Amino acid sequence: MSDHEKTDATVEMIPWVVAIFVGVLIVVFVSVWWIFRFYWRMDASRDERRTLIQEPAPIPPEPRLQIDPEADLQRYREEQIRTLNSYGWASPAEQRVRIPIERAMEMVVQGKQP
Repeated sequence: MSDHEKTDATVEMIPWVVAIFVGVLIVVFVSVWWIFRFYWRMDASRDERRTLIQEPAPIPPEPRLQIDPEADLQRYREEQIRTLNSYGWASPAEQRVRIPIERAMEMVVQGKQP
């Protein structure tokens, strides 16, 4: 039952392993640094005028910011009230009309279909 190792690892090999490890690390770091510098120079020499990025529009697209939101809301409410209280075409293509809201409520109360 003496199937065990009879010798230990040699101490003389440790500095060689460390030296090879450090040498491989230096080669890897130098290679990465060289590749980084290569792509940095290639990117710096590019002509940015040929990119696909378009110039920004001088006027922002719709919807723009409101200058006076209270007045806009007031105009919108007045327009909606005018629409609710007037006769007119809801959809001329479908031959549908609109009637004032008060008249429609009276017709519903009377049981007529508006």
